[in-house]
Amino acid sequence: MIKRFFTPLLFSLIALPAVGQSISGVVHLDGPRPKRTPIALTPESRKLYEKHPLSEVKLVSAKGEVQNVFVYVKKGLPTGKSFPAPKKGAQVNQKKSMFRPRIQGILIGQEVFMRNSDPVIHNVRSLSSENRPFNIGQPAGTPDRKKVFKDKEGPIELRCDFHPWMRAYLFVMEHPYFAVTDAQGRFTIKGLPTGSYTLAIWHEAFGEQEQKITLKDSELKGIKFEFKPAKP
Repeated sequence: MIKRFFTPLLFSLIALPAVGQSISGVVHLDGPRPKRTPIALTPESRKLYEKHPLSEVKLVSAKGEVQNVFVYVKKGLPTGKSFPAPKKGAQVNQKKSMFRPRIQGILIGQEVFMRNSDPVIHNVRSLSSENRPFNIGQPAGTPDRKKVFKDKEGPIELRCDFHPWMRAYLFVMEHPYFAVTDAQGRFTIKGLPTGSYTLAIWHEAFGEQEQKITLKDSELKGIKFEFKPAKP
């Protein structure tokens, strides 16, 4: 687990109407919208863009909706139940000198394919502790490289040493009850059985929070996650 310390901020996560055993919501940031600054690209990476790209560390909409928040059930699931790894593998794509997607969840044993879609060299180095760390060099035009994670862990930070702004994060999960917020801060977790759970959120810059929720049949109580600004 990567440990960081952050100035507390205010998030609100509001439950939307659920269908069946699904839960849906939106993650907000209560505070000034972070200013996105230009990325310090290398000359070969700059050639991949018409416009100079901006930092993607803190993607927040004008309404305060936060993108790239990992949302997952942390506690409360019945013990002893296992979930087979999907046959379809996940992908970490190096495209325009960015990792795509920036954050994702996978299941234990699921195949993950590292791809270089750029005409420049990249590498994928994992800062993992529970799973064996790796460092994969991928010059332009090389085939995809496959990795399988055998232990629960997250977030695992992935880096490219040729391009220090490149970051991605993996959560290796024991269950499929997780999601990542979109550009409007929305998420949906499907198929969750009725019960009481601890729901958690994690963001690379804003930190993490958790809250107890109860799901009854098709109903979901309103949920709020709050990180309040530190007092001066």
